[in-house]
Amino acid sequence: MTDMPARRRRPAAPASCEPESDAFDLWLGASLREAFDAVTSEPIPEDLLRMIEEDRAERERLRRRRRGED
Repeated sequence: MTDMPARRRRPAAPASCEPESDAFDLWLGASLREAFDAVTSEPIPEDLLRMIEEDRAERERLRRRRRGED
């Protein structure tokens, strides 16, 4: 048996070379913004922010414990 070089995959064309993809991406982005901009502009509820901060503190406490800092 001879050692044959592995087949190389052709690199994908850059996104700028694919106009269909660009048009779809533009359409999708605009559609998502139209559908969800009102939701994303709403303030985050205080309860949710508190839960995120508590989780972040708990994760940090666990990291310190694993490193032997606690």
